[in-house]
Amino acid sequence: MEAQRDTSVLELGYARPRAHSIHPSLAPAIALAPRPSVPEVRSQIPAEISARSLLLGMAVFVGALLLYAGALCCVLLAPWWPLQIVCSVLAGLFIATVFVVGHDACHGSLTPYEGLNQLLGRIAFLPSWTPYTAWEFAHNRVHHAFTNLRGKDYAWAPLSKPEYDRLSALGRWLQRHYRSLWGLGSYYLIEYWLAHLLFPTKAERQDMKRPLGFALDLVSVLVFIALELWALSLWCHTLVPSPSFWGPFTSLPAVLLVAIVLPFAVWNWGMAFAIFQHHTHPRAVWYAAREEWDFFAGQVESTVHAQMPRWLEWVSACIMQHTAHHVNRRIPLYRLARSQGYLERAYAEQIIIEPWSFAALGRTLARCQLYDYDNHRWLNFKGRQTIGPNPIMREFKLHGLQRGRRSSSGRAVGIAVEALDTHSRQDAKHTAPAT
Repeated sequence: MEAQRDTSVLELGYARPRAHSIHPSLAPAIALAPRPSVPEVRSQIPAEISARSLLLGMAVFVGALLLYAGALCCVLLAPWWPLQIVCSVLAGLFIATVFVVGHDACHGSLTPYEGLNQLLGRIAFLPSWTPYTAWEFAHNRVHHAFTNLRGKDYAWAPLSKPEYDRLSALGRWLQRHYRSLWGLGSYYLIEYWLAHLLFPTKAERQDMKRPLGFALDLVSVLVFIALELWALSLWCHTLVPSPSFWGPFTSLPAVLLVAIVLPFAVWNWGMAFAIFQHHTHPRAVWYAAREEWDFFAGQVESTVHAQMPRWLEWVSACIMQHTAHHVNRRIPLYRLARSQGYLERAYAEQIIIEPWSFAALGRTLARCQLYDYDNHRWLNFKGRQTIGPNPIMREFKLHGLQRGRRSSSGRAVGIAVEALDTHSRQDAKHTAPAT
């Protein structure tokens, strides 16, 4: 049946979750099965479905900025401090919305025009204090090129039990704190934003190969922060303290708390939550060996579609429909829902689909704490397995296979479809759909 063209900016639609289990006796056949190639996987999504639109891209960009600006205005104008706090949390959520729009622009997928995408991306990254060049390197050229490959992709890369045991008491506490419901935000703040975006290592700055671009982007973020502080200081000088207990905050420290600190904390928690859910799951596989890892493993089998409530799907700008984004990062956010549907019909058994809830998040946090890279199984912090060894990866190692090796038919040989496990990687080609 011919697919209808997507006309909705954020159209939602989910493939029905499928059971994911495999009998160990089937593992050898699956391990030796041909792997779908990159063009084959990407061809499952019709080009007209994934096309970029200037009108839709600009509408999403302006809409996201208006949501954030509106929430921030409500923080400053609300007549009661409890309402200021509510609006402050909303402002943090809308920082995430604006960021996802900038993330799309950084991939070149928001509009058909590269120069415009770069400009919009830099603007959209300012509320989250994200230097554009540093994010482009860490996300586009590292995470997307080496998804779930330990030593390359560092976003939520799990430690092994020996690595965890070698940490100091403080280091072990931090790891337990990060993988807890209340500690998610501090992971992104400390281990990602500070370590790789604001203060990247010398090696990372050299690999960026854009020292001037990084310096200018960092300066723009610092200038934006300074302007925020200056504007709020001026605003506070116009305020008169309220005689009522329920009156709004008027002192500079209190206004800074609800206008900057709390929204930034909410943003950090939301960002850490999103990238954790994208590639961490009891069935998701992480790799320490390059020969075990390929495009299909990383972008299809180890990229999770977390089915969010509809309002959260809108706030997150459909980024939780993440498999389609990883298969082709040039698919714009306003086409992800349809694109994800095509992929889930083509690879229903391979794609991890997780109906989201706080209980499901809690189970993932409890089960996915450390990783046994030799047997491909998740462990808790005590070293006890929370899911059995991956039978397909066991057969893969037994036969001495290497992903990326070619069969006589020209298709990649390695492990194929399944469920109990998943796997990670992507080629770094910046392939764009027809516009």
